Amino acid sequence: SMRRLAAVGGVMALAACAEAFQTLPMGTARVAVGTLGSSRRHATWTAKSSLSPLSRVPALLRPAAGKAGDVALASSSAAAEGDKEEPKTNLVLLGVYFFAWYALNVGYNITNKQVLNVFPLYATAASAQLLVAWVWLVPQWLAGIRPKPSPSKANLEALKKVSLLHGLGHLVTVMSMGLGAVSFVHVVKAAEPVFAAILSAIFAGSVMAAPVYASLLPVCAGVAIASAGELSFTWGCFSAAMMSNLLFASRAVFSKIAMSGDDQGENMDAANTFAVVTMLATVVCVPLALILEGPKILPAWAAATAAKGMTAQKLSTTLFLSGLYLYTYNEFAFKVLGLVSPVAQAVGNTVKRVVILVATSIAFATPMTPIGITGSTIAMAGVLVYSLVQQAYAKK
Repeated sequence: SMRRLAAVGGVMALAACAEAFQTLPMGTARVAVGTLGSSRRHATWTAKSSLSPLSRVPALLRPAAGKAGDVALASSSAAAEGDKEEPKTNLVLLGVYFFAWYALNVGYNITNKQVLNVFPLYATAASAQLLVAWVWLVPQWLAGIRPKPSPSKANLEALKKVSLLHGLGHLVTVMSMGLGAVSFVHVVKAAEPVFAAILSAIFAGSVMAAPVYASLLPVCAGVAIASAGELSFTWGCFSAAMMSNLLFASRAVFSKIAMSGDDQGENMDAANTFAVVTMLATVVCVPLALILEGPKILPAWAAATAAKGMTAQKLSTTLFLSGLYLYTYNEFAFKVLGLVSPVAQAVGNTVKRVVILVATSIAFATPMTPIGITGSTIAMAGVLVYSLVQQAYAKK
């Protein structure tokens, strides 16, 4: 199974290098957990229902004014691109992007859990995954495959704040996946829009219509029901997943408050902005991992490689692949969500969560009770309804 995952990862990564790192034809990019996007004046990072990422940094459709979770990340190229006529969507290419986005996302969740099962140092694993972005990006910048980013001083200061929340959000997300079932974590993380809505109202003064808030109730109910029916439920897993929601929602809300300038620097399109945020997040996570787990790394690595069926090469490869999948699935999310409508975005994000939930449940033979299935279904459907209602009122 590892060879198959590696083969799929290699193909998808090469495709990402060839296609996903190019400037989006619409000058936009959106990511499900922390979404990067461009408008005529700036790119935005929109907090949606997931992550990660990038989610949460995580973490691609034109934002509506006053929409909860929209965060300004300006793009130096967006102004010129904003006046161009949008090209027709290539449905075949879009299908390939959707498949790559989902496949790489599933690949990340599986390889990440495989690493954590034998190497339960969560901060170290999270930092190593972020470090893969350096290995992936720096050679491309040096070779001229993608333009080198050069953020302005003001933009860099704003990105530092975003990267702090992005890095910590990724760390606690990895922790939650290590402490419990991956499928359950994704059900809990479906509640991220609840945090974004509350924080936006408190700190950004962005108050939505009552029906939008009411549409969040099924999400809360679904998560509560799923938690009650989760056989492997632990407060550690639940708390870490909830903390991830809080951090990624905070990342979106406080970025919007902090970032408003027009001078964003050179080559700071959505993809490069996400790249800079990911690399700055590494600067946050690596020292933290060394402080928290430094003395434990070598003994834990030795114990992991001594486990039955595990070798140093296999563990290293799996850890590297998890980081590669993490970054490239976000890049494909830019491409996918930059080509679809807001409704298609909402459906795509919801389907992605269902795909991950089902795939990881099968991969790790995670049993789900009827109560757990019911709660998961309500939560996922609630996220879709919330997204659609939110968009409907944003147009008014």
